[in-house]
Amino acid sequence: MIDETLYHQFANWKLEYSELLRFLSDSESILIDRFKQIIGVVDYMYDKLIDDANYNEVDHEIFQAGFFYLHDQVEAIDELLKKTFKDDYQKMNAYAKEINLLLNTIDFQNELLGFEGFDQDDMDQLIDFEEKVLAKIKNLEQVPIEMYQDLDLITIKIFEGLNVDFRSIPDIFFNIAEELGII
Repeated sequence: MIDETLYHQFANWKLEYSELLRFLSDSESILIDRFKQIIGVVDYMYDKLIDDANYNEVDHEIFQAGFFYLHDQVEAIDELLKKTFKDDYQKMNAYAKEINLLLNTIDFQNELLGFEGFDQDDMDQLIDFEEKVLAKIKNLEQVPIEMYQDLDLITIKIFEGLNVDFRSIPDIFFNIAEELGII
């Protein structure tokens, strides 16, 4: 028996952030691209729980992973929207590339945390990078192209050192969406 509390939280979350999600979708923001497929899969699993007696623990784990990721991502965007952009959706969207870089950096940190015995210097490097990007956003400055390249170099070095091919949550959920036939 699956505890449905999380599914109620998801429904409430979607209501709470409906304006932000609608804006990102309607404006075709690059920010919605990072979790469009995740929303699709999580919605699919939500409906499947209601409609399909064969809903199982694997379905639940997919739903849970997707919802937790969406929750964290949208909460980070919403915090910037409120504190930095003073609820100005258009102004926030003008910094979508910078916000995307920030969220990618956080994704890499979370991935690194999943490895036992990771090098703290690697994490510190990602945290320092995150702070630089966040400072640019808070000062309403564009991030220079070199910073995007810097993140690539940092993460390639880290994950090659761990002998791991990094696959982002959005990439994983894109594959799940394909398997479910919803894209």
